[in-house]
Amino acid sequence: MERDNPVGIVFGESTTDHFTFIVNPRNELPRFGEFLIARNRDGDEVLALLKSIRNINWLMDAGRGSYDYVEKTVNVFSKGVLDKSEEILATAKVLGVLRTAGGEFLAKPAPNRVPIKPGEKVYLARDEDLERIFSQGHIRLGRLIAREKVEVKLDANRLVSRHFAVLAVTGAGKSNTIAVLTKELVSNVNATVVILDPHGEYRHLSWPGARVNPIKATIDPGRIRLSELATLLGIAENASLQRRFLGLVYRTVRAEMRKNGKVIGGLPFLEAMEDKIEEWIRIYEGAEDKEEKHITYYDEKGNAVQRKIQAKDLDSLIRLKDYIGELKANFGEFISPIDVLGEIRPGMVNVIDLSGMEEEQMITLASFVLRGILKNRIEYIKALRTNDRLTMREILDAYPAVKKPLLVIVEEAHIFAPRGEKNPATLWLGKIAREGRKFGVGLGIVSQRPKKLDDDILSQTNTKIILKLVEPNDQRYVQQASEQISEDLLGDIASLGVGEAVIVGYAITIPAMVKIYSFERDFKGHYGGGDIDIVAEWLEGKDEAEEMTEEEAIEALPL
Repeated sequence: MERDNPVGIVFGESTTDHFTFIVNPRNELPRFGEFLIARNRDGDEVLALLKSIRNINWLMDAGRGSYDYVEKTVNVFSKGVLDKSEEILATAKVLGVLRTAGGEFLAKPAPNRVPIKPGEKVYLARDEDLERIFSQGHIRLGRLIAREKVEVKLDANRLVSRHFAVLAVTGAGKSNTIAVLTKELVSNVNATVVILDPHGEYRHLSWPGARVNPIKATIDPGRIRLSELATLLGIAENASLQRRFLGLVYRTVRAEMRKNGKVIGGLPFLEAMEDKIEEWIRIYEGAEDKEEKHITYYDEKGNAVQRKIQAKDLDSLIRLKDYIGELKANFGEFISPIDVLGEIRPGMVNVIDLSGMEEEQMITLASFVLRGILKNRIEYIKALRTNDRLTMREILDAYPAVKKPLLVIVEEAHIFAPRGEKNPATLWLGKIAREGRKFGVGLGIVSQRPKKLDDDILSQTNTKIILKLVEPNDQRYVQQASEQISEDLLGDIASLGVGEAVIVGYAITIPAMVKIYSFERDFKGHYGGGDIDIVAEWLEGKDEAEEMTEEEAIEALPL
């Protein structure tokens, strides 16, 4: 490694994972986050990251003397003397052995076992070496903050199979990051991506040659599970009698519709449930003999069973009917017999727009989608392994996207997987996080409040793209959920600018600070994220309004 122009010399105490060096004043000052090279005592070439840099003057040490003393020192000594007493000290964190003493290059640096010897020269890492480390993946995400010539790519296999999280405060660049990731996945490896989009940010996602499939979020009450239907209706978990009657009505209506050859789903299904509840209420109110107050329902096995109905049941039935009526009145536009899962297309970004829904509706649909993707993908893989062509054909006719692996990205993931709470969506997010890798179902979670996320799900995202996080509790929570995030990385996260990220984990060789590409500028794309220019909208039309006469202004007012 004999090269000219060292950036410094190792100075003072060093360890296997840190060293301090005095900066060469004749070279350009190295920047925070720069990659460095030095030799350890075995002659191995060690890669390190510049973590801090400080300016000191031996004549003006902090704590030595008063303001008057410092002022006299400045006045007495010439500028040349002061300059000669000035040094710049830097601290570097060792990332690992880059080349062995024999010259073997290690694309993934190996652990460093011996310290750097004081007096060793420190150099900037070569661009070509950094490119061999960071530029070998499928996904072009951005460039190293400290070395703009070096492109950072992520390994798509590792990113998707072991799951990932994108975490940041509002406005730090989460949506831009997701847009870049999805564009690269679809364009470069023909990925099938599903985005659960609570705010409709991605419904206008586009780029030259884009393959985007916007899907209107709809729910079919006849397809979802009882637990999902209870969540959709807003029935509390402790309302056991209401949930019991919901199950009786649900199974009975399904059984009777099948028996009569009717289509099970959409608003007709809810209306049939209302009719059945009304029928049971009339049975109670119309019977003179208490012994005659029996209703007929269907159990889990499809058997017709009689049940005595009592006065205490009446309130639950009436309240259940009210819940269904409220759902129809407030969210009827989202009730449809269309199967959202069947709308997902392979090799595309499938954006399921949840905007306009309340959280209960979002959670219900998310649970249905997550469950359907995982279960149908598992069934397809099993049929493929046993060469069960009939089952494979049936699955693909209904759900063509499960033929290939899928990536599900969940925006505002703390809505669907809140910390300390359980709901139907949390259950299936957890299952995908634990089991999805075996069946080719990847998970990406996106959140601006990491500390509100379910611990188990966040901890199973093995790659983390962390943009600016300023809230200490969020920082600590992310650190606890990731083995790769050290104490010193927390300071890096707090210092990031908009669009900058610390990336750690399975999809990148070593942790790096990256400037994420701008989706609009670098890829000529567009998505719906970003802040509204409030001032521009307020000012729009201001001049015309000022020129209006009083009569014209009155006429322009809405009726």
